[in-house]
Amino acid sequence: MTPQTRSFALVSPAALAAKVKAAGGPQLDPTQPTGNASADGVTVTWAVSPNRIDITVTEKPWIISWDTVWAHVQNLFPA
Repeated sequence: MTPQTRSFALVSPAALAAKVKAAGGPQLDPTQPTGNASADGVTVTWAVSPNRIDITVTEKPWIISWDTVWAHVQNLFPA
């Protein structure tokens, strides 16, 4: 599997961390500049820069499509 990265606007790191936790996702902590987390076989890394977060999916089960993974991530960010 080749990792995939996407960038998202980051307005409030603390609010994003709370939203991820409430959704039951990996314990992403965007209040930290970098990190990694796993849940349900999906592993992500992140890197925060001013007003932006780059999320890289480094592992996922073969049965879960990329579209499904990224749809879950996208739902954490405002439209």
